[in-house]
Amino acid sequence: MLVGMDRTACARPELDALLTGRDIMTDPYPIYARLRDEAPLLWSDAWNSWIVSRYDDVVDSLRDRDSLSNERRQEVQFAAMPQPESAQVGPLRHYFAQKDIIGSDPPDHTRMRSTVQRVFTPRSIEALEGRIQSLVRARITEAIGSAKSWDFVGEVAHPVPVIVIAELLGAPPQDRNLFRRWSAAILGFQGSGRTELDRALVAQSNLLEMFDYMSSIIRDRKRRPANDLISALLEAETDGHGISRDELLATCNTLLTAGHETTTNLLGNVIHQLLSDREQWELVRAEPSFTAAAVEEALRFDAPKQRNFRRVKQTHRFRDAQLGEGDMVFQLIGSANRDPRHFHDADHFNIRRTQRDHVAFGSGIHFCLGAPLARLEARVVVEALVGMVPNLEAVTGGLRWQERPQFRGPGALWVQ
Repeated sequence: MLVGMDRTACARPELDALLTGRDIMTDPYPIYARLRDEAPLLWSDAWNSWIVSRYDDVVDSLRDRDSLSNERRQEVQFAAMPQPESAQVGPLRHYFAQKDIIGSDPPDHTRMRSTVQRVFTPRSIEALEGRIQSLVRARITEAIGSAKSWDFVGEVAHPVPVIVIAELLGAPPQDRNLFRRWSAAILGFQGSGRTELDRALVAQSNLLEMFDYMSSIIRDRKRRPANDLISALLEAETDGHGISRDELLATCNTLLTAGHETTTNLLGNVIHQLLSDREQWELVRAEPSFTAAAVEEALRFDAPKQRNFRRVKQTHRFRDAQLGEGDMVFQLIGSANRDPRHFHDADHFNIRRTQRDHVAFGSGIHFCLGAPLARLEARVVVEALVGMVPNLEAVTGGLRWQERPQFRGPGALWVQ
């Protein structure tokens, strides 16, 4: 039988209130601990969703292809909008209703992923290392030459992933600031979990501007193919099993927002943690083999993307509750990666840790395609910093966390 506890039985107002408080922006982990211990499957009125917080439950729900769907996931964010406001953001709602490599299920997801995967091969990622090294060293040299103290996020963690993505897509280098603005505006709505009309209108305006820009590049690449991602995807399209123009535009947005935002957060998190524990910074300096380990531990300890979400496509029982068709399920990635039921000494950042089965990049068929690129960029940045600025230290009071609960990373990290 499907019968299980309903929303009311799984609601905890005192815990639900924590999900919208300021503390979840600056330090969500005590809140996650309470959720795991007191309500591992919580119905949240604040998020209008089910909240899953333990490692095993998060992994199971990420891999559930039968009962959970990646399609039409953004509907919950628009559902709370009054009809007059919702009508003003029709193009934005239309976009989020489209399928892309993330917001789709098989067979569409299989088709699109196989197309994009042709571009993100291990060999193609390895070929980017020299360019990324040159870019990172140039950014660090400029930063340390301009002032005694500088914002690592603004000078390195933010621009490097944007430039890499822009170059992959074939955009001129001088346009990278447009990419930064578009990404910030779109995720300012999408990653907030809120339904304010002002945020939605800003996101819509920037999304349409980006689509016009990318459409121009697409038209040009159809006439004159180049050595970039757009040309490769267009070539794959010609075999009849690739991706449509709308899917291509949606994929460009996904690559921009997901690829840039998560990598920026990863860079900020790994440097913040290493500078917070001088012993581990020095260990990376002395033993370069620990660089990759530091990146993996940062992914686990402070997941760049803190939560994922799915739509329930058929009523089913999950643990002791009945999840209804159309309900939303939020998987707390950041909580799963700190679950002491799975990770020993989970709240301790330890680059000597050998257990690497975190879910920072997801799990199952939607495991992040850009994971190798994010890992490469993070490794190059750590190697460059410990080599070029071995005495780097954090400025007291120079850390500011960004205020978006879906993501975890410094908005500013001043160093000297």
